[in-house]
Amino acid sequence: MKTVTILYILNATLLLLHEIESGYEKEWEILKLPGKITGFLLLHIPIILILFYGLLEVDKQTQIGSVIGIITGIGGSIPFVVHKILVKQEKYFNLLISNIIIYLSILTGIGTIIFSARCIT
Repeated sequence: MKTVTILYILNATLLLLHEIESGYEKEWEILKLPGKITGFLLLHIPIILILFYGLLEVDKQTQIGSVIGIITGIGGSIPFVVHKILVKQEKYFNLLISNIIIYLSILTGIGTIIFSARCIT
């Protein structure tokens, strides 16, 4: 398996784990998103579909795969930026497992960006 594929899988997995926790933490309230749980879930349908489709394309090292890989890598940095810099609240996303997911997510996100960018021809 290619390094870019492994990084993409790890990054996508960590992002999905973070989003599971986001449902538990009611992130729509923290970020003041409209639609409550229904809007939050509906928002994730295209995101999850793109993650799965992106895996196929990243593994084939296509142009669209590289673009989705870069976007997914950027997505890997978002939990860190949002929860550790912009909207830092001690009572949310501060469990040991939360921090492990967030910090590993930014690392795999950066790796996914770098390796996806290398695949662009």
